[in-house]
Order: sequence, then structure tokens, then C-alpha cells
Amino acid sequence: PPGLYRWLSRAHPAAVRRELATVGWDLHHLDGARIRDKAGLLDACSDSLQFPAYFGYNWDALADCLADLSWLPDRGRVVLWDRYGVLAASDPDAWATGREVFQSAAEERTAEGRSPLYTLVRGLGPTDAPVL
Repeated sequence: PPGLYRWLSRAHPAAVRRELATVGWDLHHLDGARIRDKAGLLDACSDSLQFPAYFGYNWDALADCLADLSWLPDRGRVVLWDRYGVLAASDPDAWATGREVFQSAAEERTAEGRSPLYTLVRGLGPTDAPVL
């Protein structure tokens, strides 16, 4: 089901984007090398998912935008978060909250019958929470 998963593939984001496009889905890539705190995660999400100008740069706003995404075409979405462990190591609280926000948004979208949202995290990092 839609949600947050660890992904062990080494596929280049461009290749993943092409594969998803063949089935009408979109890829949103987060380069975790630059995500070291809450602000970095919010900025990366805003950029990659083209959040509207009213995005409030806080956890509630992230949750609302991920659950909504109505400004984008209505189709399946995959967020590929490379090097997620950088945030987990530098700001464990932000990692824990961000992980929960992504998982909750995917569940909310499913419950409301919206197009699916998957978040794939890859690289070195905690293995306790995301499904492998």
C-alpha cells in the first residue's frame, strides 16, 4: 500500500522517472545530502513538489500539502529521498517527524481515494521504521 519504504535499488533518479512516466506517474527527487534539518527538508519538499506560495514551512503545512497535491496533475507520485540518513543522523527529531508526516499523508490520500503517494528512502540510515 502507499506509504514510506526503504528501497535498496541503485537506479539513477532519471531512470526511475522514465519508468514511472511509462505508467503515467511522476517522480519527485529529494537529494538528502543537503537535507540536514527541518528547514532543509521543508525547502527540498517545496522545491521538488512545487508547493504553492502559501506553503507555511512547518510540519502541519507539509502534512497538508502532501495530503493535497491538487496543484499537480492527478496521478500516482513517488518521492525518492536519497541519503535520508543525513537528516536522521544530524537531526533525529526532524527525521522522526518527517517520516511520520510522509507516512500519514500517504495513508490520508488513500483513505480519501486520492492518487497514491509512495515515499522511497534509500542510502545508509535507520532501518527500524520504514518497511523494507
